[in-house]
Amino acid sequence: MKLSVNSEFREVNFATLDQWVVSEFGANNIKGMAIAVNDSVVPGSEWNSLLLQDGDRILIVQATQGG
Repeated sequence: MKLSVNSEFREVNFATLDQWVVSEFGANNIKGMAIAVNDSVVPGSEWNSLLLQDGDRILIVQATQGG
């Protein structure tokens, strides 16, 4: 299926948001990450139950340190 991730199209073969996120970023790199799907923020506790659909728009924001 095709997803729009931060306005870039990607082809993926994962059923749930958490499967894709862990595959894309690794389990150790998701701390401080916020994700919205189709303009709605998805709490991390719901990533494993959110089924991805062809054409979903995903926005990912990663908190960083610095000044």
